[in-house]
Amino acid sequence: MAANVKGSLVNDARYKAFVERYCDDLVRFAIEVIGITPTHQQIEMFDSFVVPGARTSVSSGHGTGKTSGFSIIALWHLSVFAFSNTIITAARLATVHDGVWKEFAGHHQAIQNNAQAWIAQYIKVESEKVYIAGHKLNWWIIAKTAPAGKPENLAGAHATHLAVLADESSGIPDANFGVLGGALTDANNRMLLASQPTRASGFFRETHHTLSKANGGPWDALVFNSEDSPLVSDQFILDKLLEYGGQDSPEYQIKVQGKFPEFSDKYLLSRRMIERLVAPAIRAIADDEPYGNFLIIDVAAGVFRDKTVGTHMRVTGYGDRLDPNPRRADVMDIPIFTSSLDWQEVAGRAHDIAAGLSNCTVLVDVGGQGVQFAKMLEKLDTPNVIKVNWGNTNFLDRLKKRFVNQRAQCSVAAADAVKDGRITFTDKYKKELLDQGSRIPFFFDEKGRWQIMSKVDMKQKEGIPSPDLWDTICMAFLEDAHYITDESSGEYLADDRVKTARAAADEEFADA
Repeated sequence: MAANVKGSLVNDARYKAFVERYCDDLVRFAIEVIGITPTHQQIEMFDSFVVPGARTSVSSGHGTGKTSGFSIIALWHLSVFAFSNTIITAARLATVHDGVWKEFAGHHQAIQNNAQAWIAQYIKVESEKVYIAGHKLNWWIIAKTAPAGKPENLAGAHATHLAVLADESSGIPDANFGVLGGALTDANNRMLLASQPTRASGFFRETHHTLSKANGGPWDALVFNSEDSPLVSDQFILDKLLEYGGQDSPEYQIKVQGKFPEFSDKYLLSRRMIERLVAPAIRAIADDEPYGNFLIIDVAAGVFRDKTVGTHMRVTGYGDRLDPNPRRADVMDIPIFTSSLDWQEVAGRAHDIAAGLSNCTVLVDVGGQGVQFAKMLEKLDTPNVIKVNWGNTNFLDRLKKRFVNQRAQCSVAAADAVKDGRITFTDKYKKELLDQGSRIPFFFDEKGRWQIMSKVDMKQKEGIPSPDLWDTICMAFLEDAHYITDESSGEYLADDRVKTARAAADEEFADA
């Protein structure tokens, strides 16, 4: 194919027939020009968007082909409307470049191998712009966004044929939509939104509710359920059912079914869920199993109303629901529960408690005053002191994609353990346990990740005090909360390696 194009696309003798064939048929364009047979969900999106003045909003689960669909739509709009402009936006430009933009190169190559290969010579794909040869300044596709508080960065675009495609729309500030919508003044202008439905408010949500055609508005609201997509395997659905906790889980509804979940409660757990596991007849860890000891400490934030809490837990297993041996835990005691700000005294108590437990691991939240407390324990030569900063991100990629930070990860993991019956509680401080555990507000960010309301917002917006006791319980489910087996526990004593080592030690000391 020639590297340089002589003449304009609009003067090419083949262009008029091309436009007549495809300007009203996006599905045919996908099949004949790019060589892709769209899914029934993509066809639904194409048929909605092809209408002049279209306002289409797609609420989608995983893997339904919306990113590929975006790139096909953008190339269609570029190709069939002379001097058209297409803006692709998202909350972050990286979303566009990592998604839609990567599709352009592959589609451009595919065009060269299909029925309308000739038009590929006019389409130029660059890292920042896709445009028609000879018309880089006035016939193009660009990626554009604006940070929160500066929607005016999106202003200035006007054209007879202007299309705005917004990915991850749930995370785009509403003010940005106001500016973009204000540019769509021509009857031929179109707008397409797509996202996982992560927010229970905002412009994207309203396009599926008060602004939808079903409610008399202009927006054609489509829902792409991953369960119905031929691009998504049955195994993937089964994996997500397990990982997200079933079809009733808000995470499953958002990320798989593409639904705006109607939360029956804004909290992770109810009192009844927790109460059934307080002082049960059977513990989560059997007596003949190996386990480790945690002493988990959350230090008061420096105000008299907060508590410094130390919780003794027995734990076994690793990981979450996806792990073949998920974490199980028994809250054995809450030996520290004090509003005293004499941390030296509390540190001494914590040291003595840890020393009385075999191979105890001491986890300390080092946010706020916890740093100084951990240093006190180290000065006392308390063994196995682990500093926890649960505001950090997780280590595993799959957890980074699900949770904003480690606090969210371990809070959800602890809630899952309650729902699965993998944890039990002592009845000590039962009232505080139930009050705190049943009032942990959660929501999802623009990427569909779990997020726990900050303690400042819990206090100021909800009137909820710091859940110090429940925090210590959640920390036992941190991704990297590793334990050392208690030497007096279950199978540890029955382990052949332990028997051999102890026999050798007994023999050595007998000779001495």
